[in-house]
Amino acid sequence: MVFWEQLGLLGLALLLGLVIGAEREYEGKAAGMRTHALIAIGSALFVMAGRYGFDIAADSLGADPARIAAQVVSGIGFLGAGVIFFQRNLVFGMTTAASIWVTTAIAMACAAGMPLIAIGVTLMHLVVVVGLNPMERLISRFAKRSGRLQLTYDSGTALAAALAMCTSQGFTVTEVSTERSLEGSRSTKLTLRGRGSIAKLTSDLSQEAHVLGVTLEEL
Repeated sequence: MVFWEQLGLLGLALLLGLVIGAEREYEGKAAGMRTHALIAIGSALFVMAGRYGFDIAADSLGADPARIAAQVVSGIGFLGAGVIFFQRNLVFGMTTAASIWVTTAIAMACAAGMPLIAIGVTLMHLVVVVGLNPMERLISRFAKRSGRLQLTYDSGTALAAALAMCTSQGFTVTEVSTERSLEGSRSTKLTLRGRGSIAKLTSDLSQEAHVLGVTLEEL
């Protein structure tokens, strides 16, 4: 492969990496255009070096470009792990980690001389991360949600009304914990799971008689 062909494939890897990174940048993620662009050209260069950078006969036992490609796939894992974090029972960064992995594969396809495949996979990536948003919003309306409500009240009837409201709005109360405060009021934590709107439930509970306050924690 001549110099200009190699440079063109590296440029294509850079461009496709920028496209994927731009979507992550738009979503406000830390791993954006720069990160994905550098991953793309680095991965492509590793594969290209494995194919053309060593003076080994093509039919010799030592000629195995797949070795470097396999090491690139293994090595990219530390970058993916670096963008995933866990907070309050929620996992963040999975889509960005997957985009880093896909960017590596796209860049390797460019270096292997498969530019059309690389472009096609880039389009597929954009369809998945952007085009599926409406479907995700539709599914989320029916998906089960979990949350923890802290209810502060000054009458036992308020707790009974709150439990009845949780049930009527499609939630199951899986855990109840009650404390008595110094002012004579009570505070109860309700762990909920169901397909209703936790935000609506919180709003409705705050308007109940004898309810002094309602706070919500998503799980």
